[in-house]
Amino acid sequence: MTTPPTAGHNDGWEMDQLHRDEITVAMNWVIRTCQQIVRERSHKTFWAPAGTTDSTPTPEQLMQTAREDVLDKLLRIINGAQCVMKDIEHQRAKRKT
Repeated sequence: MTTPPTAGHNDGWEMDQLHRDEITVAMNWVIRTCQQIVRERSHKTFWAPAGTTDSTPTPEQLMQTAREDVLDKLLRIINGAQCVMKDIEHQRAKRKT
């Protein structure tokens, strides 16, 4: 951890630290979600679709399962992380003006 700048710049340093923390938390959620999906929905690093009892599921079944197992979860968490980044960018742009 770095030492905060001299008095007068502490507000900026504290805001920077808050932003670093928010970005780190958001990215940790993305990584954890990826890890969870791999643990729950993969076999030897390959996707193992849940809920398909057919030996040859239809493309429609695979698309639905892919969305439920992986894509929807990732999209939600990635969209959340993107919102955090956009909010930080907005706050930082306001601070510069």
